[in-house]
Amino acid sequence: MNEWYTQKEVADRLGVSKPTVYHYGKQGKIKKIMDPYRLHREARYYKEDVDRLAIVRKQIPTGMRPSEVAKQLGLSVQSVYKYIKDDTIKALEVPFGDERTTYVISEEAFEEAKELLQFSESERVRKIEYYESSNDIALFQLFQSSDNLIARVIRNKELDWGFYLPNYQKWVNYEEGTERYSLNPCYGIHKEPFDNKGYVHIKILKGEDILYPFIDFIYELWGIENLGIREHDLWVHISLKAGEVPFTELPFPIEQLLLHVQEGTIEIAEGLVIVRSAYRKTNLELPIKILDKVKQFAENEKITMSQWVERALQQSIDEEE
Repeated sequence: MNEWYTQKEVADRLGVSKPTVYHYGKQGKIKKIMDPYRLHREARYYKEDVDRLAIVRKQIPTGMRPSEVAKQLGLSVQSVYKYIKDDTIKALEVPFGDERTTYVISEEAFEEAKELLQFSESERVRKIEYYESSNDIALFQLFQSSDNLIARVIRNKELDWGFYLPNYQKWVNYEEGTERYSLNPCYGIHKEPFDNKGYVHIKILKGEDILYPFIDFIYELWGIENLGIREHDLWVHISLKAGEVPFTELPFPIEQLLLHVQEGTIEIAEGLVIVRSAYRKTNLELPIKILDKVKQFAENEKITMSQWVERALQQSIDEEE
């Protein structure tokens, strides 16, 4: 009986790809049989090492890796790790290599996350989701009457636009709100579009104290032209365009806001709110054949080429680490 496996046999034995087998060898998880004279067409690995690793892998809980969850949910891998850290995605930390760990997401935990995260960060929020052009009003916008009656713009179950009156605990349509209750906007919601392309993604649970002060703040400073808001059952997803905007007063602690930033950074410096996307545009020169293949693969999965390349690079980095 052979005391070794070929690279393909190792891949089949461990249920991984051939490049992963190569990385296992580089990491010292399995030992490659030296072949300085190239007498064998395929790399070989000691059977004892491979069998030992197979036993270890069987003891590790089964499930999906963060990169696989990212692919299924249409998220960036970075966002998946953030959702794991804030416990939005339930994951089990398991050993990975020497003195390192990784995460495994069970099928049940994945389905829970899928139900909760029913949006794709790559799918830009449509303006009709948070802006009603005929009356020039925006979702959760603050209104007030001359006798200090407060109201917020919301949509009812039929998705009709109107106002919620907390003092009366009821919803009224736009006409009744403006005519009967004399509601007027507390601030403007329009600004010139920023030249920057990137966005910062923020997730705030409904009921959090910071939600409405933050929305008032960005409507007035960023304007609807430079943001997106998508309402979910339990929380609100906000896409804020990268840029630097001066302000006079911050109506909430910046530390409280930072807890809700999922992707990108927000800083306060010298009277400016500085919003930076987690992404940077770069130029890569690749053969046309590779670009055509990437385009085809991305179209098959209904994602962008950038997303496909990001995922491929992240998988390679994960394997190297």
